[in-house]
Amino acid sequence: MEFPDGTSGRYLRIANRGEGPGVVILPIHGMTVGLVQTYRYPVKSWQWGLPRGFSHDRDPLVTARRELHEELGVQDAEFELLGVMTPDSGMLATRVAIVLARVNDPTGQAVDVQEVAAVRWLHIRELWHWVAQGRIEDGMSLAALTLAHALDHLPSP
Repeated sequence: MEFPDGTSGRYLRIANRGEGPGVVILPIHGMTVGLVQTYRYPVKSWQWGLPRGFSHDRDPLVTARRELHEELGVQDAEFELLGVMTPDSGMLATRVAIVLARVNDPTGQAVDVQEVAAVRWLHIRELWHWVAQGRIEDGMSLAALTLAHALDHLPSP
């Protein structure tokens, strides 16, 4: 590969097989936010973060609906595309859509129990406390929370 300055070298890139962007979903019910606990193999640890996933469709809202159902068991929500991000400094060869999901009924159970170990709905005050303590360190989750806050879709504590 040739870099912009004309030198050659290598780079690492992860390409998605599906069409359309992956998603990170910010599920909100009242003053609570839905989180999932998953094992992240590259860092060898359990992490709390927002539901997310690779593309299932060209339309990120279709992907968001499916991922929200798989990871939180939510079937009744209204979705809004907030924006996009490029994770891992562009190592992922696509953008990831940031989707707000206004959840009407948060009582579902995770369908994908091999991926999701636990589900938790945190009050926004506790969510920001977790962020400040470093209990949420997933970059996609932090980016989604930041954008939602900047767009006034997620209040401060």
